[in-house]
Amino acid sequence: MTLSDIFVSYSRRDAEFVRQLTERLQKAGLDVWIDWEDIPYSSNWWDEISQAVEGASAFVCVLSDEYFASETCRAELKLAEEANKRIIPVCYKDFDRKLNHSNAVAKTNWLMFSGGDHFDASFDALIDTLNADLPWRKFHSRLQVRASEWAHKHKDSSYHLYGQDLDEAVRHLEQSKDKSPPPTTLQLNYIEASKAGAKEVVRKQLRGFYWAALAYSIVQVFVIYFWDFDSMSETAMIKMSWVWLPGLSFALGGLTVGRYRMRPAVAVMAVFMALFAVFYSAIWPLL
Repeated sequence: MTLSDIFVSYSRRDAEFVRQLTERLQKAGLDVWIDWEDIPYSSNWWDEISQAVEGASAFVCVLSDEYFASETCRAELKLAEEANKRIIPVCYKDFDRKLNHSNAVAKTNWLMFSGGDHFDASFDALIDTLNADLPWRKFHSRLQVRASEWAHKHKDSSYHLYGQDLDEAVRHLEQSKDKSPPPTTLQLNYIEASKAGAKEVVRKQLRGFYWAALAYSIVQVFVIYFWDFDSMSETAMIKMSWVWLPGLSFALGGLTVGRYRMRPAVAVMAVFMALFAVFYSAIWPLL
């Protein structure tokens, strides 16, 4: 899926103005995704358009009568609204305002373009708008791309965020209050699924570690109490508990209360060892 700074949505009738605008944006160092070809409407072509909209940090729509009359333009605008994109309406000529049925366009300040110095002033305003909170919008686009891939792959856990990617997503989400655009429902669900997936990975890793500790402790018990049973005194056998008891208590604690974190298993082991220390120092000598 393509990532870009801007997706430009326009009617072919406005191509001359859009070409001038796009050239200026590219000269300003911005990565612009725009469809210059009048490609017939098809599923493959529309998939490419959809991915480009999702991968863009901002959605610039050039308003005109022809724009709102175009089925493709209206569909692109709807995609941008569904993906919570930063929508920036651009107007360079008068048109019938009644043709607009988009709430996102209606409630957003339009950038008015005209020739000469007015064009330059409007273009500077457009650049300022595009640069506003750019790191958040770039993250929003990357997350939308990852979340869409996850959804298209039937929510396969192999597409989850892990490690630093997940930490970054959670951190950005915590700081997203009053951010524009806000996170989408898909993005929120994706992060929650990734957190649950990461938790499950940790659980499986710890479970394997606990079972290994349990097996090692059982082997120690077998060697100490069955292999050398005849050659050891009772006191020596009690002393040897210091060898196998930590691993056994740690494993049992992990399999019961430490499934997602190791700290509870360590706490259980510490309690067992403290109790055994009391038994060995205070009770065993009296027996």
